[in-house]
Amino acid sequence: MKRMMWMLGLMVVLNGCVSADYFEQIQRSAHDVDAIKASDSEQEMKIRDLEKRVNELQSSLRPVIDQQGVTVDGASAGEVRVTLPQSVLFASGSVEINEQGRKVLADVAQVALKGGDKPIRVVGHSDALPLSGELKKHFTDNWELSAARAASVARVLIWGEGVTQDRIRVEGRGSAEPVGDNTSKQGRNQNRRIEIFIAG
Repeated sequence: MKRMMWMLGLMVVLNGCVSADYFEQIQRSAHDVDAIKASDSEQEMKIRDLEKRVNELQSSLRPVIDQQGVTVDGASAGEVRVTLPQSVLFASGSVEINEQGRKVLADVAQVALKGGDKPIRVVGHSDALPLSGELKKHFTDNWELSAARAASVARVLIWGEGVTQDRIRVEGRGSAEPVGDNTSKQGRNQNRRIEIFIAG
């Protein structure tokens, strides 16, 4: 009889423990669901903010988007990407920003400034043709040229438009990331570009 009561008591205790553990699991699951919902809501807000910035830039850059091949889209990692063909920013053989380029960069800066202290990447790209003429006198290769052009864009954003220097990172990719065929003139024109990534 004593043994039977002991077994019954053990079952009650075990049943109570299992119920407590099960209850804790339910609470943890409910907490996890709430965290996922909050995370989803936060992601939706980030996506809406990113879409808003893309729309603002597309609206302000509409003339050069329509005529000059500028593109604005949402890149990966929650960034807005503005792609500017070389011809919009630079004269052939130059690393100095032209007047049209300064106007375009002023529009880009207005949207970038709304981003507070979020980072901005300025990435220069080139075609695969070897340098010639004046460019060859000043630069060793396309990688150096693409970095110099990206730095020129960054200087205009910082000194001309008030974007703080600590937000901007400059990268030169040379011909390493082509978007067009380097054997055709059209493809080379597509490859000579500056990309500005503004964190969302």
